[in-house]
Amino acid sequence: MSIEHLFDYHPYRGGNNPNHTGASAQLLKFKNGDPQAVQFFTDHVATKLRATIPSSTGFSVATVPSSTAGKAHKGFGPLIRLLKGSFPEIRNSGNLLQRISSIPSLHKGGNRAASVHQSSLVAANSIVSGEIVVLLDDVTTTGNSLQVAERLLQQAGANVVLTLALCKTV
Repeated sequence: MSIEHLFDYHPYRGGNNPNHTGASAQLLKFKNGDPQAVQFFTDHVATKLRATIPSSTGFSVATVPSSTAGKAHKGFGPLIRLLKGSFPEIRNSGNLLQRISSIPSLHKGGNRAASVHQSSLVAANSIVSGEIVVLLDDVTTTGNSLQVAERLLQQAGANVVLTLALCKTV
């Protein structure tokens, strides 16, 4: 499995990180659903999708859920709605992955072990065997949540063709 990312992420660290500019600053706005940040990342994800998925090939989009069970990232709903406008081939963008139990927030020092994600994530029953899936996450540090999510999708029958984080912590 190969995890790709669009940008490097320099954490905010209470405003004490001079490298927290550009995409890093946009990521925090994205997490809050800021329309400009959503558009920024949508444009870059769309470019990556065009380079990865053959034209007119149907596919689904899955996102790694928030650390809080039942909570969605505020930026991914609008991002996926915008993608659907450019990619009518998107078949399913519902909750292909669900967090069934909350875990401590990773950016606040939560346990990043794969086992934490393995025990708190499940793949939806709606996945069709052989379904082409693009897996998205907002930020990756160790890659464990994306690895577990990809494995769960594959075990449910999905063909994950792209595992992409908007940003990767440096």
